[in-house]
Amino acid sequence: MTTKLASIISYMFHPLMMSTFLFILLSIASPYTILPIGFTTTGAVVLIILLWVTTFIIPSLSLFILKKTGSISSLSLSNRKERITPLIYTTVMYGVNTYMFSTKVELGVMISVFLGISTLLIALTTLITLFWKISVHGIGIGGLIGLLIPSNLIDNIFHFDIILVVLFILAGIILSARLKLNAHTPTQVYVGFVMGVFVSFVAYTLY
Repeated sequence: MTTKLASIISYMFHPLMMSTFLFILLSIASPYTILPIGFTTTGAVVLIILLWVTTFIIPSLSLFILKKTGSISSLSLSNRKERITPLIYTTVMYGVNTYMFSTKVELGVMISVFLGISTLLIALTTLITLFWKISVHGIGIGGLIGLLIPSNLIDNIFHFDIILVVLFILAGIILSARLKLNAHTPTQVYVGFVMGVFVSFVAYTLY
């Protein structure tokens, strides 16, 4: 894997995109998990765009603002201490988003559950980052897998086992990309991935 390819992979599978990928997958494989009965395809697309804006675009804009104001030196957030403020902002944004979808928007209950677990993961990441640099990419893809493992959300016709295998392969590619860029040590990416899987799995199971 070249450094350029590793950079492309890191941007394509940015941690903030994991929620969007999850909802796209569910809208195709198990639409009524997150959509009311009778929701049209157009409505599903609008919902996905709304989730993408609130879980990716708005938090990303906060990064650009922090970069412009000099609060962070790089959008890649390679410095551990510079990650703390963006993570706090993102935790708050996801928390507000979870509240809005759970109380103000009449959609499938699992939307607020998944967003709530995502908020929990980001909050835990923030706490860990106060002391140690952990791979947010690892947590992101691990969290996605951890949410799907204990669930029966994917219809059999979509071959749930195959989807999980593909996601595990994708996780390996993402973690390898982070190591190629020297963004993290092996321990940081592996701990991040395991934490993402474990926390999401336990939180969803307990729910």
